[in-house]
This record gives sequence, structure tokens and C-alpha cells, in this order.
Amino acid sequence: MKLFAATFIVAGLLAQPLVQWAALPMERLDQQSLVLADNQGEWLHVRLLGESYRLQPQGEVSQAYINLLLAYEDRRFYQHPGVDPLAIVRATINNVSHGRVVSGASTISMQVSRLLRPHTRTLAGKVRQAMGALWLEAHYSKQEVLNAYLTLAPFGANVEGIEMASRYWFDKSPVALTHAEAALLVALPQRPAKHRPDRFPEIARAARDRVLRKGFESGLLTLAEYTDATLSPLPVNSVSFAQLDHHLADRAMAKGLSGLNATTLNRTTQRNLNAMSANWALPPGVNVSALVLDTNGAMVAHLGSQDYFNARSSGAVDFSVQARSPGSALKPLIYAYAETAGVLRFEEIYTDQHTDFGGYTPDNFDHSEKGQQTFGDALTRSHNRAAVEALQRLSPAAFESELRARGATLYGDIGLPIAVGGIGLTLQDLAGLYTGLAQGQHSSKAHWLKSAEAVTRPMNDRSAARTTHHLRRVALPENRARTSTLNNFALKTGTGPRGSDALSVVYTRDHVIAVWVGSPDNAELPSHTGLQTAAPIALAILDALGPGRPPLSLASGPAIKPDSWRQQSMKVVFPCNGLELAFPPGRDAIRPRLTGAEYPVSVVLNGQQLVTLESPRDTLRFPTAGFWTLDIQDARSQHASLALRVMGQSGSEQ
Repeated sequence: MKLFAATFIVAGLLAQPLVQWAALPMERLDQQSLVLADNQGEWLHVRLLGESYRLQPQGEVSQAYINLLLAYEDRRFYQHPGVDPLAIVRATINNVSHGRVVSGASTISMQVSRLLRPHTRTLAGKVRQAMGALWLEAHYSKQEVLNAYLTLAPFGANVEGIEMASRYWFDKSPVALTHAEAALLVALPQRPAKHRPDRFPEIARAARDRVLRKGFESGLLTLAEYTDATLSPLPVNSVSFAQLDHHLADRAMAKGLSGLNATTLNRTTQRNLNAMSANWALPPGVNVSALVLDTNGAMVAHLGSQDYFNARSSGAVDFSVQARSPGSALKPLIYAYAETAGVLRFEEIYTDQHTDFGGYTPDNFDHSEKGQQTFGDALTRSHNRAAVEALQRLSPAAFESELRARGATLYGDIGLPIAVGGIGLTLQDLAGLYTGLAQGQHSSKAHWLKSAEAVTRPMNDRSAARTTHHLRRVALPENRARTSTLNNFALKTGTGPRGSDALSVVYTRDHVIAVWVGSPDNAELPSHTGLQTAAPIALAILDALGPGRPPLSLASGPAIKPDSWRQQSMKVVFPCNGLELAFPPGRDAIRPRLTGAEYPVSVVLNGQQLVTLESPRDTLRFPTAGFWTLDIQDARSQHASLALRVMGQSGSEQ
């Protein structure tokens, strides 16, 4: 008994080092290349892992490939414990009878062991490989072992794993492999350099056909399938992996991301933006960045700089996330928040003249005094003093708080100079802020990863629509004519100190486009303005996107004296707030009764649908039953809001 116990203890002491000696570095399976996919799953950008491309299987793999792999490499894969004694005996007999090595006995598990821990071709190396295979199967399921092979197997060039190989050689997902394609990918790992179809097509064909013949002999292929597969052509060239956004790949790597990551970008739009940017003629020492967002803040296309590899213009810098002066680009937001806060009306007359704002005396861009004008006209023409007046009424602290709540960060001192660009802001944050004006209901922080949590903030839809009206009236660059009274888009530009930053934001109800053109080192560019330098690029991007829906806008009324807008006489007699309306069959309209209103009257239903009542006799039609909010504004910009519920017959919603 004592002898047995002693023997057990000695065996245990010896087994532990043996287990440690056999254990494999499984963490290597998690070391993958970075792959960014677009919003449809198409690969957008692939980044090397060291010197190789490697990716775990991202979905199903062709059963034809799995069947051929096991038939050719390890037909007893699901029966043996990692090392196959029968295969060893068979290989030994074959090799002795032929007088040379004609077959091996490595199982899939043994190959994974070697791939995880390479070894020299010695007896000790083979023993450790076999021990690693046994350790692997003792700790992991057969499917996990197979997945490890599908991740690590070499497929020529610097490609590892079936996911990368399928796309590299055939530009398709591994689930879609044909018999001929699957057979080639079974053969490639045997001799990755010699079985490359682009360099050694005859050797590659012979290797592929041996796999197909084994599949036919094993009953995996019919004669017709076998014949058809052997007649299939080999790939002549490999497929280059997409490299459409180096800057976002840098950002992903900085976040510690690897493997496949879904983005919000659209591959076609991104490719088109890259192609367009290559044709933009920029002076030496000037760079450009551009963003396309949808109105929910999701990035559709991104350009960090014109040329990532141009060191002279700091091309590797992603200028979309660099804090730069926004110039006048924050003015629309100042007006929108000021009107929402009830401290300003677009119709109010403001006298533009030399003004001391507590020691701060801003000047207009052209150094002139504009005299009397409405705040709406001042926004359309981007006059500086009126914007500073609006910010003073709102307060810089309140404005900064609004921007911070919407996910934007201001860099620098918070004060009145914010109105004319005396602050730092990234192009990405600026674009996100404008989604509130484009969407008319809430603004969304710009984001490019699908997994990112969206930061949204409600915005007063009426103030957004009124602000948009003035941005649809602005003059266009290069004498570009409007197609109608209002542009089909809203436009705002900004120019930083001495032209070092030129910005433009264009938006429709579908997209926000933001462009920065400037000097990476803040050098003076006196001839650069947002209107003449950045706006043409933004409008060209808009044209390339195709026609979008015009953003929702509400016109301002006639000019009114300061503070007179606070005394409103319009009242809504019918319908009253909170009313429930039940319509008989075939009727779904009401005739609103307003007192003190000057027609025409604008009604916005649920922040989206704009209806104009030309006279008190006009009716208001509801598209469906349900809950509705009504924002009513008359020709004198008097305003009223109410909410009601539209019911079907007998008081039930339809």
C-alpha cells in the first residue's frame, strides 16, 4: 500500500511538468488582423497582424471544404484522441514499401499543435507535437480544434485561416466555396509556397486534383461533380484586401480592436469619396478632411486627409478629430438654441453697429456696419455682431452646456468669441451637432462603429426648421445659382483666423456633409474662406450622393421691433390642447379656429409634415389615427403648440 502511494505521488510530480511541457499557447487564436466591414458586411479595410493576415471564421464554412479537408487530411478526426495510431501504422507501411516518405500521419490536432508551437523536424519535436495534440483534445472539443485549424492554417503568401484565404483567392465568403475552390484550399496548406496558383499553376492544379480524386473515391463527389471540378480554372491572381480608410483603422487599433468590426460606413460611398479627393487640387502645405453622416449621426463616409502617405502635408493625421477653429459654423446653433430659450426671434430687428460687449468689440468679416436688419437676415449673411448678441443673450456657458450634452467638446476659453470661431472644435463633433438641424428632432453624436452607443439630445424642431430656412437662402460659391427660391439644401461656412481653417457644412433631410480645408501647422492662408474653398468641395460631395430630400424649414415672418414679439395675440380656439377627436367614416380633417392670427399659417405635424393654411376656411387633414403634436406659426411669427389624439369611429384608434 505504501509502495502504491509513493508511486502515485511520484507519477503526479512527473505528470505536472509533462502537462506544462505539452500545453499550447491558445491565446494566439485571439491574435487576429483588424478588419473593418461596412454597413452591409462588405470589407472596408484590412490591417496586417505583424506580417500576416489572420482571421477566425466569421460564419459558416462550406461543408464541401470541411468534407474534403477531413477526407484528405484526417478521415478519423472524430474518432482518435489527437494522435491516430492507425494512421501512423499505415504511413509507416507505405513509406517502407516505397523506400521514401509518401504519406504522413499528422492529424488535424497535430497540425494545430505545430501551428501554435512551431518545432524543428526532430524526434523530440514530433513527440512534443503529439503531446500537444493530446493536450489540445483533452481540453477542447472537436469543433474547437477544427476552428483552430481554420484560423491558423497557412494558405500561401502571408494569409492564414480559411476566412482570409477564401477572400484572398476567390473574393468570397468561405460558405460559398465550390468543390474546385474548396479542394485548392485543402491543398494549399500542405505546401503553401509551392501550391500557389498564381505562381505555380501546374503544381497547384495537380495538388487540387489529388484532393478532388480523394473526395471522389470517398464518395463525397459524384462523377459529374468530380469531372466538372477538375475542369474548373484556377485563380490567376489573388484579390487585394480593401484599404479604404487608414485613419479609421488607426483609430480602431488605438482602441485595442482586432478581428472583424462592423462600421456604419458605406463601401461604395467611401470609395467614391476617396476617388474624388484624389482630384482636388490643393496648394502645397494644405490638407482636407471630409465627413458624410446620415441624420442619425452614423458616419457614411470618412476622409481624414487627402493622402494618408503624404508626410509633407501630415497625411497620417486624421484632421476630422483635430480641434480647429470652426469660424462662423457655430452661428446657426447659437440662434437655434437662443430662440428655443426664448431670448431671441429671427424676425426681431437688430442694429448692426460698433458695439462693446463688456470689453469685447467684434467686427464683421468685411469690417462694415450693416445697420438695421433682422436676426434671420444676419444669419443668412453670417454677420458677426448679431451672432455675438445672440450668444450674449443665451450666455456662453448655456451654449457650451448644450453642446456638451450633445456629445461635443469645446477646446479653449468659454466666452463670446465662440460666436466667431474663437474656440476649438473637431469637424466630427461639428457634423454631429448639425444632425439636429437636419433631422429637426434630435441631434446625434457622430459615430462610425455599429457597436457604439448613440448619444442623442432632443432639439426644438420648430427652431431647427426656422434656422434651416435661413441657411437655405445663403449665397452659393462660384456664382452657382439656386434652382428655386430656396436651395434644396442648407449651407453654412466658416473661416478661421487668417484663413488657416476653412469649413463648410451642407445638409439635407438625409445627410450632413462637413468639410475642412486648412493648414496643418496653422499657417496663414489669406485667400482661403469657407465659402470659396470648402463649400465647393462639400457641394460636389452632395452632388455625388444624388438628390436628397430638402431639409424641413419654416419661413420667418415680417420684421418686428425689438421685444414686440414677446406680446402675442394669436390664440387657438379649436382644437384645444389634449383633445381627443373621433371622426366618422370617410372624414379625417378639421378646420382650425384661430383668433388674432395673420394668414398664411404654417402647421407642423409631429415635427415632420408641414401643412400651410392659406385662409381660415382651409382644413387640416391627419394622415392616420394616433397621437399628434401641432406647432402652429402665423405670418407674424406668432406661435402656439398643442397635442391631441385622433380616434377612429366609436372612439377606437384605427
